[in-house]
Amino acid sequence: MVNQWFKKSWAFSFIGLILASLFAVACGSAAAPETATDTSASSPVASSAPTAAPKAISEPEEPKVNPGKLTIMVGDLATERFDIGYVGGSPGGANYGRVVHGMLISQNADTEMVPGIAEDWDLSADGLTTTFTIREGAKFHDGSEITPQDVLWTLQNSFGPGAHELRPADSTAAAISRLMDTIELSGTNQVSVKTQQPLVSFSGNVSEIGDKWYGIMPAREKLYDDEAALAYDQNPIAAGPMSLVGHDRATVMKFERFDDFYYQPANGFSEDKRVNFQSLDMFLVQEESTRVAALRSGEADIVPASLAVREQIESDGGRLVFGAEGTYVYAWMVGCYDPQIACNDKRVRQALDYAIDKELLRDTLYGEEVFQVKGWSIVTPSTYGYTPALDPRPFDPAKARELLADAGYKTPDHPDGKDFGPLIVNTWPATGMPNQVEAAQLVADKWGRELGLDVEVRVADSTGTKKRQKANELNGQILWRENEARKDATINTSSAYGDPDRKINQTHSDPELFRIVQDARAVVDLEQREQIYKDLYVRLREETYQFGVGYVNIPWGVGPRVETWEPYPLSLWPSAYHTITLK
Repeated sequence: MVNQWFKKSWAFSFIGLILASLFAVACGSAAAPETATDTSASSPVASSAPTAAPKAISEPEEPKVNPGKLTIMVGDLATERFDIGYVGGSPGGANYGRVVHGMLISQNADTEMVPGIAEDWDLSADGLTTTFTIREGAKFHDGSEITPQDVLWTLQNSFGPGAHELRPADSTAAAISRLMDTIELSGTNQVSVKTQQPLVSFSGNVSEIGDKWYGIMPAREKLYDDEAALAYDQNPIAAGPMSLVGHDRATVMKFERFDDFYYQPANGFSEDKRVNFQSLDMFLVQEESTRVAALRSGEADIVPASLAVREQIESDGGRLVFGAEGTYVYAWMVGCYDPQIACNDKRVRQALDYAIDKELLRDTLYGEEVFQVKGWSIVTPSTYGYTPALDPRPFDPAKARELLADAGYKTPDHPDGKDFGPLIVNTWPATGMPNQVEAAQLVADKWGRELGLDVEVRVADSTGTKKRQKANELNGQILWRENEARKDATINTSSAYGDPDRKINQTHSDPELFRIVQDARAVVDLEQREQIYKDLYVRLREETYQFGVGYVNIPWGVGPRVETWEPYPLSLWPSAYHTITLK
């Protein structure tokens, strides 16, 4: 079902795996690791072709499971709902959502898509239809087998035509739902998703490399049923590596190892992704000082941290582990589509961007281990379509003042221009982005000092700020926040820049730009897509509806009980639990 290129590369990989395994047996060493095809930042990731999981060659040995408990403290648990539609865009939902839920397509350490609950997937030549072949024998936490009907129901519930109007939805699901034609059973063990326009990235959106967690759930009697979703929260049967066994809201979620998690050699995988410990407690602790104190006393094993507390953590035998490209600075002036707002003029947007001292942010607040001045907004170096031409503009206050003056506004160099008026920067404390509030304040100070603007930083909770944004109450103001980095930003770009009917969080009103984005999304050929998206992102960087600032390697404080942990790149949440071993 996969394309010819993949069939050939899989055959060579499989032969190599057999030879390596025979050699390992002869030498008395362990079995060969899972093979991985080479990828780079510019490699197409929207391909429908999976990286194969070869069949196990011999009866696998059961792993040794530490009977102990891992304790993680996080700063955000979102709404604490277990159907992602009721969590929205909050990244905190992934902290627990990816523990309890299993997904159609998994990933490896190189952020490649590999089979998961779907053993195979295929994209039609016209880019309209993605067909998933559902694995036999994969189980939910209650022991029941995952069926194509469960997959059908789950996809319809999140992405079905009109779903975005009939149930709560995050921005990605809503954008896909608006493009959806049909979702239906297409064979005894297949589910096909057909969109009205080509959507090559759909397989990536429902995979672990996506920025959301569209976990497969047991089919319920009705779609878009709020009461049934509330009942599901009380007993969220899912298919992830751990099952929920306790939940004290706003305090802790408790999980137990799921022995029958599908990603294991008994199901044909060459890697075992079952966790190596028995239980997990995930506490909600918003204050870094409290989390660090718990880590130092042994009450916690993994916590979000910052470089400022590194010495404290290391003094008690702990260490920092970095999650590469976990998040990026998502900053823009809201409502620029409106001609009445100053940022409708591109010169104003670019002036604000030139007046951000990105390197000062890095050197003052983060350090190079944490902050990288690379990429443009949603596109970091590992994102499909990245090119160095996207890297942030240099700090050039003279250029910024010139642009603002050309747009007719008063600056320290041009006192005769019109008054810009107050500029409000909205932000909140964020655990994934250390010093988010301090960064917003530093930028605001630069805008005031270099451009003569009257800038106010407003710090509020993320939920309330996002509600005000959706109500168009932040138009004319700056939003400075973290956002999940991702391998493929196609649907997010399409939603933000290619949807002329969008009424919430509208970015622009340029008919030509709408057309360019829509045309890019419609290209199916992967080699053409690569160059087209590079060109598109360079164009969007020039438009400057969003500022290019940089991305963050997330620092995690890790206690001495954790012997090993290798978090996946592009993960704002704790990831790769199967790599964690406890002493």
